[in-house]
Amino acid sequence: MTDTDRTIADATRAAREAADRATGATTETAEDISDIVSGTASETADTLSDGAAEAKEAAAEAVEDVRAAAAEAMDKMTTQAKEAFENAKEAADDGVTYVKAKYRENPTLVIAVGAAALVGVAAVLKSIFGRRG
Repeated sequence: MTDTDRTIADATRAAREAADRATGATTETAEDISDIVSGTASETADTLSDGAAEAKEAAAEAVEDVRAAAAEAMDKMTTQAKEAFENAKEAADDGVTYVKAKYRENPTLVIAVGAAALVGVAAVLKSIFGRRG
């Protein structure tokens, strides 16, 4: 074998060894990068999952608070409406009782007051609707 053949063989062998080392280094680097990416992706997924669970719990608590407040407000409004109705009913009963008593005493006066009230209401309505048109 000549020196040139030996030099070519040595160069070929050296190139193959360099290629093998480069392949090994590339493989190791790719595996390291893959491990890093997998770990980061896993941590990110865990963080997102935890954040989503916390957001879901907070939203559920907010909805429950709104429901409770709405139920309480509805109960209060119902109670107030019942009280107002009872008060109005009592006032109307008292008014009817009063008018009946006055009618028994002086029917003409009660009829005259009713007619005057009707004329007054008509005058108010005429002035309201007369100015609009």
